[in-house]
Amino acid sequence: MDRITLDNTMLRIARGDEVAFEELYNQTKNGLYNFILSICGDHHMAEDIMQSTYIRIRLSAKMYKAGSNTLAWIYTIAKNLTYNELNRRKREISLDFDERGGAVGGHYTIDDSVTSPLLSIIKKELSPIEAQIITLHLISGFKHREIAEMVEKPLGTVLWAYKNALNKIKSKYKEEDL
Repeated sequence: MDRITLDNTMLRIARGDEVAFEELYNQTKNGLYNFILSICGDHHMAEDIMQSTYIRIRLSAKMYKAGSNTLAWIYTIAKNLTYNELNRRKREISLDFDERGGAVGGHYTIDDSVTSPLLSIIKKELSPIEAQIITLHLISGFKHREIAEMVEKPLGTVLWAYKNALNKIKSKYKEEDL
């Protein structure tokens, strides 16, 4: 979908158009999931946050300003929900119970079961901001200028981080013969 079509789709969603919401979901779900996964690194958490993002979109559609960058708006919602959840989980203490009902000390750890070799390299080798930039550009197709707005960094910083991240990925691919 182009920017104008996305903008019109958001306006239709604000008016309660269910078909428009389905169109938006189908057009954005893959890129949004990969973006969230690049931040949190946990498939289950990414799925939960993605669904929360779409709920938030539906609830906030009436506040959407016509003519703004729809994808940037959606990805900002997803980014904020992801960081909120990560911060909440940092404060969370989980306890496992043994068979007798007694508590066994434990703590939350992010799931490391990443299936894609590229996502695995992104998660292990790149900083969080590099992972976001690479995911937004390569997987979601955003322009560097749009990414700079989303991550609230200067365009030069985004371009520099993108180039460094690509070099890290290339060297890791050569190193592992992928």
